[in-house]
Amino acid sequence: MVISVLDYLDRTAAIYPERKVFHDLEKTVSFRELRQEAKAVGSTVAKMVPPHQPVIIYMERSVNNIAAFLGCAYAGCFYVPIDKDMPVERIKMIIELLAPKAVICDKKTEVTARELSGDIFVIRFETALEGDVDEHTLAAIRFHIKATDLLYVLFTSGSTGVPKGVTISHEAVTDFIEWICGCCGFDESTSFCNQSPFYFDVSLADIYVPLKTGAVTYIPPKSYYMFPQKVLSFIKEHQINTLIWVASALCNVVNCRAFDVCVPESVRFVVFTAEVMPCKHLNEWMRRLPNAMFSNMYGPTEATCFCTYYYVKHEVSDTDKIPLGKPCENSEIVLITDDDREAAPGEVGEICILGQCLSQGYYNDWERTREVFVQNPLNPYWTERMYRTGDLAYINEDGDIIFVGRKDFQIKRLGYRIELGEIEAAILSEQRIKSACCLFNKSTNEIIAIYTGEIAKKELGVCLRQILPQYMLPNHYIHLDAMPLNLNGKIDRVSLKKEYTKE
Repeated sequence: MVISVLDYLDRTAAIYPERKVFHDLEKTVSFRELRQEAKAVGSTVAKMVPPHQPVIIYMERSVNNIAAFLGCAYAGCFYVPIDKDMPVERIKMIIELLAPKAVICDKKTEVTARELSGDIFVIRFETALEGDVDEHTLAAIRFHIKATDLLYVLFTSGSTGVPKGVTISHEAVTDFIEWICGCCGFDESTSFCNQSPFYFDVSLADIYVPLKTGAVTYIPPKSYYMFPQKVLSFIKEHQINTLIWVASALCNVVNCRAFDVCVPESVRFVVFTAEVMPCKHLNEWMRRLPNAMFSNMYGPTEATCFCTYYYVKHEVSDTDKIPLGKPCENSEIVLITDDDREAAPGEVGEICILGQCLSQGYYNDWERTREVFVQNPLNPYWTERMYRTGDLAYINEDGDIIFVGRKDFQIKRLGYRIELGEIEAAILSEQRIKSACCLFNKSTNEIIAIYTGEIAKKELGVCLRQILPQYMLPNHYIHLDAMPLNLNGKIDRVSLKKEYTKE
């Protein structure tokens, strides 16, 4: 019986004690070493922090992060990863909301950690490794760990400007790992190239699939992704076979023509997620890696990473939409209309998620939790919680979920309901476009198209007139040399909105 992610580590460390599991440029650890380091960190944390408390992880992205995460779990606590490059004011808001008992830092982040922590315990990772493992205390804590205990809290952006702390339990993560390993056939031969930062849930498979299966994860420096040729060479050097990346990272490889320099033929499985994947970029990946499988996976942080999947079996038209597919095992997706009924086939409704994958809500934020974690309106008979994503979709004739856009990206203009995502998809279908974002200026009732690529504004407007109806055409076109990205690698719509709509 799997109660916590620690059960994975104990079992796999017993089977493959000396197998190397996590690699960065400076350090490699075996399963035995990882377990020992995690227990040392856990013993240190347990001396200072009682179980069920948040512990901030404020470290450089490296192999050491994994031992810190698992150390918190051994101490019966839950971890909260914070990026060292995150703005100080945002970090302060998170600390105020969490009221954590401790922060784990490393030698590179210690000075800033102490400046931010106030009277919070500061644990230096390297020092914790030198401490003794208190097996008796760890065993006593382990006896009381429940599957419903929190494993981590990840902070996402909030519409009010205050970050939301998404709480995720051990059982939600183990449920996800069991599903993805079975669905994708991950085993001890699988190797990952970690792209997403650890404060972003797309990294979950990179962290926890190895603990279950004996797989391996390589962690290249974040700077490599600024030079796609470098990360492709890294993948080729280490013969990595599996990528679970956000769509923009895959697009960047194509935009920078990195395949002309290096084609990592070892790759056999590519998952794209977090954003809409432009078909023309996907087709280039499929042409370059004809023997690889490609899958679109969808899911918000509140549903423990992914809750739908779709395998792309052949090249698609540049103007097509890749389906979100069907729900993962042990999850359910219902599309709910504005009048709280289930959408008919072909009818657009809000994606609502049910199942063990769900978050337990937002940490210390009951009001926002109640807004989106609600009773299933289709079930009047017993308590059944669902999460309202704010994403809109419909079911096609094949029974696949087709993403339409965000409720908050849906506008009404000239009497028509318009999805800004549809305009973005049309822009991205033009071969010379690299990235695109559409905004709506409420004060002027105008659509603003912002893009990067090698096409003039006037020519782009001419192209869109051949694809979109008149009422969907942007009023303004803004060409940028580079699209601003947020910490998760997605287009920074908040900064663009401030800059170009003054809202």
